[in-house]
Amino acid sequence: MEGTAVAVCEILKYLIIHWKCETGVSNGALLEGQLVISMEALNSNHQENTLHCVTTIASAGSTYGGLVLKKFIKEIQSILPGFSAKLNWTSEEASSSQDISGVTPFQMIFEVDEKPRTLMTDSLVIKNFLRRIIMVHPKIRFNFSVKVNGILSLEIFGTKNEPTLNLSNGIALVINYQHYVSRPKFGAAQLLCSRIHPVLGHPVMLFIPDDVAGMGSLGELILTPAAALCPCPKVFSNQLNRVSSVSIFLYGPSGLPLILPSQKQPTTTVFEDTSFFIDWKKYHLCLVPNMDLSLDRDLVLPDVSYQVESSEGDQSQNMDSQGQTLLLFLFVDFHSGFPVQRTELWRAHTLLTVHLSAILTESHSVVQDSIQVTVDQALEQYHQDAKDHQKLQASLSVAVNSIMSIVTGSTSSSFRKICFQALQAADTQEFGTKLHKSFYEITQHRFLPHCSCEVNQQLLPEKNAEQSTEDAHENSSPELLTGPGLPSFDPDRLDERNLRWEG
Repeated sequence: MEGTAVAVCEILKYLIIHWKCETGVSNGALLEGQLVISMEALNSNHQENTLHCVTTIASAGSTYGGLVLKKFIKEIQSILPGFSAKLNWTSEEASSSQDISGVTPFQMIFEVDEKPRTLMTDSLVIKNFLRRIIMVHPKIRFNFSVKVNGILSLEIFGTKNEPTLNLSNGIALVINYQHYVSRPKFGAAQLLCSRIHPVLGHPVMLFIPDDVAGMGSLGELILTPAAALCPCPKVFSNQLNRVSSVSIFLYGPSGLPLILPSQKQPTTTVFEDTSFFIDWKKYHLCLVPNMDLSLDRDLVLPDVSYQVESSEGDQSQNMDSQGQTLLLFLFVDFHSGFPVQRTELWRAHTLLTVHLSAILTESHSVVQDSIQVTVDQALEQYHQDAKDHQKLQASLSVAVNSIMSIVTGSTSSSFRKICFQALQAADTQEFGTKLHKSFYEITQHRFLPHCSCEVNQQLLPEKNAEQSTEDAHENSSPELLTGPGLPSFDPDRLDERNLRWEG
């Protein structure tokens, strides 16, 4: 039998497809409304170590117009063949109970018996699914509650009024970086930009293999990639940071996740080869699949994750405290020459859920070109900054050797003593080590990645934009450029008389 999490997520998917088609938002408007999902569990009277769980999915207000609930329940039952629990609905529709807008609220209920551990996993899967939904449907709000033997846990999922990037077909990508990665371990004064800056790739048509073309999909499947470094390079304005991981998010028609967290399907097998779509060698990156994706975290969980195992030529990576994540979004939409019906959208979504790997493999050439160009653009400045940084680091040994030659070759014992005291070094070897470290810190703080942080395509509230500008001005202190207590070095005035450290 399919579990509660699968049933809840499938019902929500079908609701959103139904909602999208019935409310006619094909003009690009975003879906807006609120849903309530509650799970209440008590110890079962029939089985030991088992919970009797009642799950309710309901609208809050006039979310869904034109929903004929009895017909909808019948359709839902047909798409959940492995789900044995019976779906019920309230009597509000039969009694013509309506809100002030004339739209009948709805409520669906089903009951299952589950083990406590299974219930816990189901709740985490649902939470991650809701996070994925609100990342592209920012005006939808979910109230999710779990009550086990009287102990209540309530969480609200929504991103309304957060900055977004408008995409096609009535979805918008939330660009607040804190949904995707943990906050960098820097002081608040160094957080110069809280957004990601996605690069939208060129849409390409996908080819359906002959052996799966009989699914009856009368239309075209269009893939549009988007890529962004996360956090924004400005977050690391005092150092060059490396790409340490890659996260891939797969979305189908109507902005619906193609797979559920922890669900093993052939959908992502094509991504087991890390270089199938992207040539990572050109960035001197070696990637390996990351299988350690915990459900129990407050971040959006990717469908595919890679870890950077090594970064060729990056001599400073061991000194970096935290790396950046490359986010890659793959949006697949369904288009036909007529207004799309919910049955067509569901059929296309099912086709992608089952056969995505085969379809992407069949379309390998066009998909690879589109994704590679998108990633190239997202990493273009990063790649150039890395080259410049390597040149800067290579000059360190020249500067350090020059100063060491002056200090060790000096016949003035008082001069050498002053140099050692300035860096609190006991001997020449320690002086050289600390000198190299000081110069490294200088070059790190002098290195400022370029990031224009353009927001012309983003739905950004004016208040947030003004606040971000103010924060950027407040955080642009001189100490970010030089750092307190670091050596002040002028190579044009290098001799025994002016070799001094300020501070």
